[in-house]
Amino acid sequence: MKIYSILKHYIGLSLVLTLIVHSGCKKFVDVGAPENRIGIKESFANEAGATSAILGLYAQNLTGSQGLIRYYSACMGNSADELKSTSDAFNVFGSNAVPVNSFYVSEYLWYTSYKQIMLCNQAIEGLETSAALRPSVKSSLTGEAKFWRAFIYFYLTNMFGDVPMPLGTNALENSRLPRTPAAQVWTQIITDLKDAEAGLAIDYPGTGFRTRVSKSVAEAFLARVYLYQKDWYNAEAYSTKLIEGGYLLLDKDNIDGVFTNTSEETIFQIANMTGVSSFGPLYVSSPGIVPILSMTDDLNGSFSNSDLRKINWTRQNTANGQQFTEIYKYKTRIGSGAEYDIVFRLAEQLLIRAEARAHLNKITGPNSALSDLNEIKDRAELPKVLVASQSDILFEIEQERRHELFGEFGHRWLDLKRTPSTIMPATPSRADDLFSQSKPGWKSTAKLYPIPASQRAQNTNLTQNEGYTP
Repeated sequence: MKIYSILKHYIGLSLVLTLIVHSGCKKFVDVGAPENRIGIKESFANEAGATSAILGLYAQNLTGSQGLIRYYSACMGNSADELKSTSDAFNVFGSNAVPVNSFYVSEYLWYTSYKQIMLCNQAIEGLETSAALRPSVKSSLTGEAKFWRAFIYFYLTNMFGDVPMPLGTNALENSRLPRTPAAQVWTQIITDLKDAEAGLAIDYPGTGFRTRVSKSVAEAFLARVYLYQKDWYNAEAYSTKLIEGGYLLLDKDNIDGVFTNTSEETIFQIANMTGVSSFGPLYVSSPGIVPILSMTDDLNGSFSNSDLRKINWTRQNTANGQQFTEIYKYKTRIGSGAEYDIVFRLAEQLLIRAEARAHLNKITGPNSALSDLNEIKDRAELPKVLVASQSDILFEIEQERRHELFGEFGHRWLDLKRTPSTIMPATPSRADDLFSQSKPGWKSTAKLYPIPASQRAQNTNLTQNEGYTP
């Protein structure tokens, strides 16, 4: 299979960048000894080497048992009200009492995220200084690297708030960086994504599986970023580009195929060699084995029994005498299959546009929040919403995001944190609305994770988030 050959090829050729980042102690700023920079130049001395180095960004730290996709989804899903775990290390997220020495926070959410940032920075620097590449190749590969840098900073600032923001590869400077205000991080995310949009080609590079970043992928991410930034006009405009861009929302008869690697709904997915996604081992059971993560009773009970997503994307199961509700979007736990890690899909873009239009008071009519929302409801075989106030439709959108995107990249946690309170007297956010009632000891400061104690010991310029022991 062609995708297997490509993956095998880049894993070997991109080792030079990986070794550079791994050399030395575990600081997010570690880029190795100065002489290793020769390896960076050699990696970008020709188009084959440069392409291989960029392809390495797709899997080195993102997929598999140690990948960020798994830990972003698991930790943030537990922090919200959608996942529960058989692991004590994940359960501290569920109780919103994450310690400053949490291994998952320090090793994955922080260290591995910054390891990926440094790979991106090295790639951007290598591409900028290379004289051997055609301008179109250099522009496209730089766009891919900037997309991934924006992707990681998006999650870092959502998880931690203010974060260090290294944009270069100087180890000494990076080792002393203080936390950059979140507003500046958001500005950099948009800058990187706009650069990526400008530099990337319309067509997907590589195979026909939509497994590399194209212009449309950068635009899909910009739609999400603008939504989070409450830039409703641009959120609507960018999501419309995707909705009118030739992607297909699979109909109700094919809803069980949404998460296969040939789905026409997919805007972007990360490939793997086996066809087993990063999510399968987390969510899918096998005889006698309870999965590490399963759905909470609260999430399971919030679905209508006729909802096709509940019917096709969840299942009731028992193992070792324990009953649980399984997240069954991805069907394969181990072995081989036909599933990749889907990062962006069309359903999210419809929900982005619905929310943006609701805030722009485009509530009803043929090009409205209601029309977008009802496309999602119709696919799930739920009754359409006919008339709604702005507050009512925003609540409906919140619920549809919960039922459409559960188990994927912590959407529920991030949605509740970014959405203002709907109760009176108002709390800081929807997370506070819900969890002050459902989670004993809930504190609003839990919306940000602690800066790892190990990182603060290495860099005294790093302050701690409110609510955690300094």
